[in-house]
Amino acid sequence: MFKRILFFYIDGFKNLSDLGRKLWVIIIIKLVVIFVVIKAFFFPTLSSKIQSKAAQQELYIQQLTKITTTTKKEE
Repeated sequence: MFKRILFFYIDGFKNLSDLGRKLWVIIIIKLVVIFVVIKAFFFPTLSSKIQSKAAQQELYIQQLTKITTTTKKEE
């Protein structure tokens, strides 16, 4: 099933015109920029801001206990 779907898309991509291929390349490049580059610069993780291991562990414990206590209150 998946093999047929994969070959369907591969065959469709092979039969695209030059303009269609260029447009798909532009779309793929834009998606890479959106998901990789922008996320890395504008949405850093909290653990990357904290340098020491002890502070990271404390942050994780606080976040995990905060999540579990808020979900219990909602139930």
